[in-house]
Amino acid sequence: MHQQEMRLPLIPELGETWCRVVGEGDRTPIVLLHGGPGYNSEYLRRFENFASTGRTVIRYDQIGSGRSVVADEHYRPGVFTVELFRRELNRLREELGLDEVVLVGQSWGVMLALEHAIEGAPGIRGLVLMSGPASMEEWTAETLRLRDQLPEDVRETLAREETAGRVGSLEFKEAYAVWERTHVLRMDEPPPWEAEGLEIFERDMRVYDLTTGGAEFPTEGTTFELADWDIRPLLGRVSAPTLLLSGRYDEATPAVMSTLQHGIAGSQWHILEESSHSCHTEEEALTMLLVADFLARIEGDSR
Repeated sequence: MHQQEMRLPLIPELGETWCRVVGEGDRTPIVLLHGGPGYNSEYLRRFENFASTGRTVIRYDQIGSGRSVVADEHYRPGVFTVELFRRELNRLREELGLDEVVLVGQSWGVMLALEHAIEGAPGIRGLVLMSGPASMEEWTAETLRLRDQLPEDVRETLAREETAGRVGSLEFKEAYAVWERTHVLRMDEPPPWEAEGLEIFERDMRVYDLTTGGAEFPTEGTTFELADWDIRPLLGRVSAPTLLLSGRYDEATPAVMSTLQHGIAGSQWHILEESSHSCHTEEEALTMLLVADFLARIEGDSR
């Protein structure tokens, strides 16, 4: 099977974007949009299996993160904006000649896919949106509500370390790990693609810290790039067939996901009962089956 890794000057004033292309064929290419911002695409690599269906699958580490690190002086407020990541995605499609695509986005990748669709990007055959919001206001309200349901000692540790300005402390990290085990990835021993993605992320979290404040919920005294992001009034502009996926224990709660379902005409939403924020890993077989069925329907596959 065709496989190629490359570095593309999509945002030349910052650096190069690492990209991996797998497969070939005449079916609609899939572009994978990872979370964060500031994570990496490694944890989505199981979607490369769709290359065996006669299509190309493209994954890339968004500029500034993963294998697309840039010079130290670029890691500052005001650089890693939504507009920057929109521009990178547009340039990726131009560079690789992706006239038609199916976008598969997870978490922040949902937000980026929506931005791309709403700005009127051509040739979007379908959207697979996994566990992401239409606004940070809703996301913040729901993650804070879930945080309030954590065990008392965990809540107290988070609050104490935040108040003292020690969000990077070992105590905060240990308490935060309870959040992740409850609402992000409910697995004691993550599979290699998740473990390797986390290892890459932990080497450099600067983009994530700048854009999110360093946690999946707001922490005391932090400001972050995405704080005011809200695309709810524009969801009616999304015309591509859309599949929504989320987990029963997801930090992207039903309140978050239902906004997408109600706002995107004709969208279909599945809640995976044994998953949190990572249904592609926690219930991999079911997730891939749902995506395969969606692809067959939008492509009119009778083969």
